[in-house]
Amino acid sequence: MRHFKALLPHLSIALSLALLVLGILNEFNPRAGFLQGKPALVLICLCCLCSVAAGAALAAANRRGK
Repeated sequence: MRHFKALLPHLSIALSLALLVLGILNEFNPRAGFLQGKPALVLICLCCLCSVAAGAALAAANRRGK
């Protein structure tokens, strides 16, 4: 479980960067539809869930004093 809590912030950063890249690519080529459809929705949901989980793990660790 300790490794999972250490992995969450890194995974959150990686998913956020992937979403940022897709957002930039979508700005330059909106016809490609990078942020449309099910894959984009899955990426956005994973990014949100991972960020919330990383925040909750950090808050729990701070509450315990570790």
